[in-house]
Amino acid sequence: MVIGQQTAGERRALRAALAALALLVLLGAVGQYSERPGGLLVLRDWFDRPLLLGTVALPLLLVVLYCVTWWAWIRVVLGVGVLLTAAATVPLWILLDAPRSTVTRSAPDRPDRRIVRQEQPGMLNFAQWVFVDQGTGLTTRRWQLAYAGFRYGDEVDAAWDGPDRVRLTYGGRTTVIDLAADGRPDGSLTLE
Repeated sequence: MVIGQQTAGERRALRAALAALALLVLLGAVGQYSERPGGLLVLRDWFDRPLLLGTVALPLLLVVLYCVTWWAWIRVVLGVGVLLTAAATVPLWILLDAPRSTVTRSAPDRPDRRIVRQEQPGMLNFAQWVFVDQGTGLTTRRWQLAYAGFRYGDEVDAAWDGPDRVRLTYGGRTTVIDLAADGRPDGSLTLE
């Protein structure tokens, strides 16, 4: 069989697999775009999942390769390669667990504004993020206030210093960050 001489069923499967792959790429792009400061939290949580989207794409890639390859032995080799790659992602799912929220504090007199602290466990330490979320439901936007990498040893604490100010305490020091009306911080802190 030569490319372009597939059966009708193979052509349908090829079109469906290519359409699904294009949809996964689009969803991944939406998730990455929502990762920017002030991006919609719901889109970030749902679609900024490269490991998940990549794992879902592997069987679709296998269908595409099967439909455009004409030698049976190449189909077998490609199929085994894709399945082994999919199996290898399972340990990554375990090791690269998503950050978990450890603290959520609502602003005084502002139920639509929250401080969210997240941690990502590591071998000897953990990475930390402090965000401010503004809004409710599908319109919630997220801005990063602080990041402390795995090499930074102390915990970053965040507390409200009024409805429009956040006080970050780390390593015996304190930084105050003011927030605009839409929740955008006037700066952020990176500790590594």
